Amino acid sequence: MLSQQDRAEISDLITLYGFTWDAADADSFGDLFADEAVCAFYLNGAAEPASELHGREAMRKAAIDRAGYFKEIGLITKHFMPNSVITEIDDMTVHVNTQALITWQMLTKKPAPQPVQAGYYESVVAKTPQGWKFTRRDVRLNGVFNVKDVYP
Repeated sequence: MLSQQDRAEISDLITLYGFTWDAADADSFGDLFADEAVCAFYLNGAAEPASELHGREAMRKAAIDRAGYFKEIGLITKHFMPNSVITEIDDMTVHVNTQALITWQMLTKKPAPQPVQAGYYESVVAKTPQGWKFTRRDVRLNGVFNVKDVYP
């Protein structure tokens, strides 16, 4: 059975995902994942992923490329992940289903935050010697993914 400490650490992992991505902190973002982690992105109800990332280094590079690009053009992202259900698989592994709402904000063009994506992050999280880490993350979001569709 998961301890309250384990639940708190898993909840912190979920929270840190949004905070590190939104800050374009690629190293900290990558550290949230196990070495062999897989992250698949299912967009707008697709049955097959639009893309997949494999391994911690790929997660770090994604943060450098996409979150770094957002930062470079002045786009502020916010990941709101208010609700998660943590289900124990075994003593060292859990499944986490998290609701998400992502907003974009570009102060120079349209200062009010714009909700652009909503959906669920389905994760497998494992306890490692370095703490709880994502081993699998299926991102299932509906919305707009091209910045120019929101800020022409």
